[in-house]
Amino acid sequence: MTKEIKIILEEGASNKAKGNCFEDLIRKLLSIHQYEIRGNINFSGMEIDLVAEHKHKTETLYVECKAKEKVSSDELSKFCFNVDFKEANYGYFFRTQDLESQAGALLSEIRKKPKYKNLSFFEPNDIIQMLKDAKMVFESEQAISTLSISKTILAVTYFGDYFIYLINESNAYPTKFYLINANQNDKNISFETSELLKNRIDDVKNLTVVTSNLNSIKKESKIYSADNLIETISEVQESEHWYDYLPASSENKHFVGRDGIRTQILDYFKEIHSGKSKKRIFYLNGKSGWGKSSLVLEIKGRCRNKHYKNKFYALAIDTRSATSDNFVALSLKKLLNSALDSGFLSKTMFDRDITFTTNTELLTSDSVKLLLQRLSVESKFLILIFDQFEDVFRKKDLFKSFYKFLSDVTDSKPNIIVGFSWKTEIIIPIDHEAYSYWQQAKEQAKEFTITEFGEKEIDGVIKQLEESVGPLDKSIKDRIKESSQGLPWLTKKLCIHIFDQIQLGLAKENLIESNLNIADLFKKDEERIEGTELKALKLIAKRAYEGNFFEETEVGDLIENKIIESLLHKRLIIRSGVNYNIYWDIFRDYLVTGVIPIIGESFLLRQMVNSCLDVFLLFESVEKKETLTQLSHKHSKGIGEEALYNILLELRNIGLVQKENEYFKIKREVEISKEGFIKYITDKFQNYTPYLVLKKTNHNKITKDTILQVLKITFKQDFQDTTWDAYAKTLISWFAISNIDIKNKIIEPQKGRSNPRLNSLNKEELLPRTSFKEIIEALHLLNIEEPAINKNIYRDLYLTDIIDGNKKLTDFGRKVIASDKSSQKKILSEKILTLDKMAQLNIVLGKQHNYKVNDLIEFFPSDFFGGKELATKKIYAAKAISWLKFKS
Repeated sequence: MTKEIKIILEEGASNKAKGNCFEDLIRKLLSIHQYEIRGNINFSGMEIDLVAEHKHKTETLYVECKAKEKVSSDELSKFCFNVDFKEANYGYFFRTQDLESQAGALLSEIRKKPKYKNLSFFEPNDIIQMLKDAKMVFESEQAISTLSISKTILAVTYFGDYFIYLINESNAYPTKFYLINANQNDKNISFETSELLKNRIDDVKNLTVVTSNLNSIKKESKIYSADNLIETISEVQESEHWYDYLPASSENKHFVGRDGIRTQILDYFKEIHSGKSKKRIFYLNGKSGWGKSSLVLEIKGRCRNKHYKNKFYALAIDTRSATSDNFVALSLKKLLNSALDSGFLSKTMFDRDITFTTNTELLTSDSVKLLLQRLSVESKFLILIFDQFEDVFRKKDLFKSFYKFLSDVTDSKPNIIVGFSWKTEIIIPIDHEAYSYWQQAKEQAKEFTITEFGEKEIDGVIKQLEESVGPLDKSIKDRIKESSQGLPWLTKKLCIHIFDQIQLGLAKENLIESNLNIADLFKKDEERIEGTELKALKLIAKRAYEGNFFEETEVGDLIENKIIESLLHKRLIIRSGVNYNIYWDIFRDYLVTGVIPIIGESFLLRQMVNSCLDVFLLFESVEKKETLTQLSHKHSKGIGEEALYNILLELRNIGLVQKENEYFKIKREVEISKEGFIKYITDKFQNYTPYLVLKKTNHNKITKDTILQVLKITFKQDFQDTTWDAYAKTLISWFAISNIDIKNKIIEPQKGRSNPRLNSLNKEELLPRTSFKEIIEALHLLNIEEPAINKNIYRDLYLTDIIDGNKKLTDFGRKVIASDKSSQKKILSEKILTLDKMAQLNIVLGKQHNYKVNDLIEFFPSDFFGGKELATKKIYAAKAISWLKFKS
């Protein structure tokens, strides 16, 4: 059982005054043992609290008194040095509370060394016993013998001395405390006195006081019960289906990507396991909706695979379910019980029910110490992760219990790892009482920052969508990638929206016209619920926004049960413990504030503006529908149907054209004229992400390179530089015809392109000088007016018969472009072998697979690969070999 001494003085008293009070107590105690005392003695910069000389023996005693929360190893070292240096006969070290971990280890070493046999270290338990022996305080051991006491506190106060016994009835943490006068045990204690003690001692602040009639304290069955403890500890919920508005389930394989940060975190765990890292705390830092909760679940899941299941056991707790400062204790108890129940820790006959000293002292009870010792012996670690950790700071005093736990884990370094997730947007004001706690918590922890989605993660979510609805056209997949801007929450929102649209019967070919503007998507969420449901939804949102969650106990009073069930069924709310919350924090904030996250529309423009304007003007009226063939016949340049279809796809993408079966028509609100076209795109650009970024930068001049960089930042796709260059030029053409306010700042690139004499090339004597991947990437640029393609790519497009000597698409080229990427690779890998030199190279590599570039250069004649320098020959050889890696 833990014992502690609390020194309580008037409000505003200094720490020095507290120390002086404790010294006076020890002075009285030593005086009873025939010592004469001198206090606060300084010897050339070294300070001793008390110096005592025995009245009847020739001996000097140096005394150090520490009335503070934690005594450090440095203070122990100084005490040992001072006693030794001044050659005192004895040294006494008194303290009111436990030592910090390092100090405890040092004390064990000191006690083992004969050199320090004249030193005595008195713990709170020893001091209380000495005070009892000296009849300075009194304790009725018989009266308290039947109580289940987890901690005893002797409160030495300016209004009297009191014994406080924390009573554990729940088998988790104390729920009551027994209070008696330490000088007169039978003296009645006033309500004012008990309240004063509760206000000054955190351990008893929320406990029920008992000052008489011990029979009222009944020992209850030692069975953990959520009903007994009132507070429900909820684990982070996982998605049952990929389209659920819940964190992605690791178990159901809904989690995608994040290889880098996942590896970093698991490597950190391994460093702790091997002893390379002494830290025990970590946190995930990232913006709202960026997938922190999903990553937490993935880490939990990874800890249970075959590689880690015998080393780590993790539990992920939803902090939003917290309602009191008992939450941390109950969460740790849930982790310990879960580890035992799962078999991660084997149960033994010596196991006892898990109890805690107090609801904030979680590592000092005998039952916890035994478990921690077993973890150490078996070299296993428990991992407790608190998700949505920022909610801790919305609840008064809850952050203190979290901070105490984090500090104790950091200090004692048990085989427990604690993690939490944190929203980057949450900033605690410097004048908030939790500010210093948060700063110190961060200093104790290792930080991992979660970033936006890359193309791999976006492709992973799209793949889950396709597994539900079947293959999607490349244009709609590109639209998702472009619209999501790498934001995880938006990526999932868009895919769920498309999934819902298909479930409602929308044809896949019409998805390109689906409005993917986030404001409209949120408004649709509102539209699909009735008035009473919307009112209930906004109430739940407001309560969650303010940190005062709508609870299950309120169902039926403020909101009918059938409405709650309906909102749960529609996936608009979720339940966490006894609390209800909106499915997404971003949607919650929108319901409360009416403010949409500042996210512009994002789409890549692939067709030059003049080509699109020409096709737009082919339509005669908004009422008249046209087929692809009819529009092709009307076009003055005799454009092919395939190129025309791509232009119409662009116009559909920006919302100007709609498709009904095989017919196309203009959006009804748009005037069919050049002025109507310009007005529409000018309005469209007002919420266009690249435009918003360029406007915010406030450059005097906007070059093509500036626009190219903005496109790269906005769209998380992996294109060759030539492709990005072409998209930048295309966007400039659209900006130039519009009436946007930054139009005059844009510097249009000079027109013109290289015109190599392709007809003069002898295909029989040449090898490709660009890689297979570069050619594949360049194919879609051939549908763009004045594409930015370098001369080597033009050369190799000519070698493979995709274009003719005038850089015009051949029939073969059109066939390749119309094919999917897999077919393109197959067709071109076969086509390249019609070149004589490539056929020769293929034969050599077929016979000897382990040929390297240098070997091939030596094997073939010196002019085979072209180039004068060896370095150039190596580059050309590597490019040629890349084509043969894809041959069928």
